[in-house]
Amino acid sequence: MKIRADMKPAGSDKIIAFGDVYLDEKVVIHNVRVVQAEKNGSIYHFVSFPQKRTDKDKWDSFIYIKDKDLRKQIEDAVNQSVMERMKLEKEPVDMTVDVRIFNKDETRAYATINYAGLVKIDGVRICEKEGELKVIYPYEKVGEQYQNIAGPVSPGTRKRMNEAVIKAYQDKRLEVDRNRDKAPGPEPDPALADVTLPWDKKSL
Repeated sequence: MKIRADMKPAGSDKIIAFGDVYLDEKVVIHNVRVVQAEKNGSIYHFVSFPQKRTDKDKWDSFIYIKDKDLRKQIEDAVNQSVMERMKLEKEPVDMTVDVRIFNKDETRAYATINYAGLVKIDGVRICEKEGELKVIYPYEKVGEQYQNIAGPVSPGTRKRMNEAVIKAYQDKRLEVDRNRDKAPGPEPDPALADVTLPWDKKSL
């Protein structure tokens, strides 16, 4: 049986990662998790398959792996996928950000992310809520639900991308403020050069 796991870091103390396991590319098991637990002072990890609560303190599994060797193969594939994802988490994100200031309600700007110089993600919004800047990635409404169109695949990547977007916004804001301060004042009117105003007279 061909086994493929697609896991994503969860960014949680107890749930290390979650994702899907594909069997022969025909059957998929969703919501497979790598869980961290503690026993007798030692921390260990295990692969958890989807479960449902049947009683206050009891859970039943939806998935039963009858063959021990097959279960081990699945667990190995899951752990390998997690290790690969964790490695990717540490790599820098190859992206640049273009920002357009747009102050309206909670919105402070819109941004375009250029990933690897080849893919452009438009419609990224920078908002301010309760004094904190937040990055909202493009989404669309399908029926009664909202679905993401594009964005980070993991909490670690999201953190780095958000930081890059917010820094680009702050740099753009400073640039706009500097240009406003450097803007020249109105030119003097030559027609008023020889006009003597009342308070210019020596008698006053």
